[in-house]
Amino acid sequence: MPPGGPACITCREKCRKCDRTKPVCQRCITKGLECKGYPDKFRFAGLATRGKWKNRAVPAVSRDHAVLAQPGSKTDHPDASREDSDQQHSSALASCEDQNIESPMALLDHPWPQPEGGAVELDDLLMLKGTELLLTHYDQVICPHQIALPAGADNPYQIYVLPLAYEQIGLLYAVLGLTACHLGIKKEDVYLRETLAVEYRVRAIRCLGETLRDGISGELDENERDGIFVTIQILLLQDIFESGISTHGVHITGALSICNQLRLCHTLSRESERTIFFLGNLAWLDIIRSLADPRRLCFSPELREAVATLSDLKFERVNGCPREMFLIMGNVMEHAKAHATGKIETPEYERLLHACRYKFYSWRLKTDSYPNDDPRWPAVAEAFRHACILHTSRLLDMTQPAEAPIIQNSVTAILDSLAEIPAECRLIELVVMPLFMAGADALSPYARHYVLLRFEHVRSHGGVANHMSISLLKSVWDGRGRQAKHDSSNISWVWFTRDSESERQHDYLII
Repeated sequence: MPPGGPACITCREKCRKCDRTKPVCQRCITKGLECKGYPDKFRFAGLATRGKWKNRAVPAVSRDHAVLAQPGSKTDHPDASREDSDQQHSSALASCEDQNIESPMALLDHPWPQPEGGAVELDDLLMLKGTELLLTHYDQVICPHQIALPAGADNPYQIYVLPLAYEQIGLLYAVLGLTACHLGIKKEDVYLRETLAVEYRVRAIRCLGETLRDGISGELDENERDGIFVTIQILLLQDIFESGISTHGVHITGALSICNQLRLCHTLSRESERTIFFLGNLAWLDIIRSLADPRRLCFSPELREAVATLSDLKFERVNGCPREMFLIMGNVMEHAKAHATGKIETPEYERLLHACRYKFYSWRLKTDSYPNDDPRWPAVAEAFRHACILHTSRLLDMTQPAEAPIIQNSVTAILDSLAEIPAECRLIELVVMPLFMAGADALSPYARHYVLLRFEHVRSHGGVANHMSISLLKSVWDGRGRQAKHDSSNISWVWFTRDSESERQHDYLII
């Protein structure tokens, strides 16, 4: 086995395997080349928590153009104008393009790291030019769109995810895969999206599987466990970027097994803010993926309660849905799962859902429990409230005509709430789920056109279109268009989430 650490600079330039001997590489000497030595150290910005970088700052992604932000320097006020947002976005993209990231082969200017072991593979991957450029894009472009922050606030995706990615090879691969996918979509580059992103994802899944196996045996420390939680979230986000269908939902079950093994629902109060942040986001994704099939719900009511109690306003800033409403909706899906699996009878199921729907109707936003007093935040909360009412009504009676007043009242309330969020306000990125729910029961051409217009506003901010959500909506609308004139029976969006041949229910992520 060669000594650990990164390859020498000469071997990297020659795209050749290095024997890593110190102070100079013997392979360079054998070939009569001047060994330029080894990188003195990685550049640092941020703080590492374990391993060889413990108590030191983690590497920055670029010496010249992309040192990680100091607190607040790259966060974006959710009320910022589109002009300011677009200027930031364009500037970030330009910094990547200056480094020739538009050329796919520029990302493969070195061979893939060999799986020689976690630390060596990690160091090799961090030293690649393509890694630096993709981490720049993740830091400057993707992170600000994952959370709605006021000016000057710390971005948890930068201060939590990036340091962990510099320590855990699986998470680093997941971040690179997500970023290659996002950049490939924006630049319409098939190679980045379908080749490079897939290769990174395959490697991330391999590492995740290994780590999950270690977790089952109880050999994980806090960083490794948190790395699992955020890796799953990033893999799910890549699914959303690519198709809107989750191919990694099974890993939520793996994460939950670790939570149950460690009895986190009972000990979560002693966990770090980072752990609670990651678990809160996974718990919301768990609800979202269960909308099409409640049997997929994984998180227990106790764990959701603990997460909601201990989370701060970052939960709403990432997911939009108020935590109280998140708990009620979790109970709705819990009852739906129990009914679908035969654990409760229909009369009891209907009684429980009616009680939950009443809680939604009577719920009122507390001024001190949502990010700030800007009137657009209550509009986000109101959109989620009626989206939850609408889905609960559908669970109570999937056959109810879309023309029914209880359905159209919620549709109108959602669209009216969204009308209070201007196109240039980045809070529009938080309301994809309510927007989809309203669109699924929108009847008039102008309401449907408005829904598509708002989806375009979401795309203009985040750079990724919600193709699957829009495809599902158009399938529903086309189905209703083919109905006989006096046929008002409901056509549910859930019907179109099943594979027509195998009848297998896909995991749809409507967020």
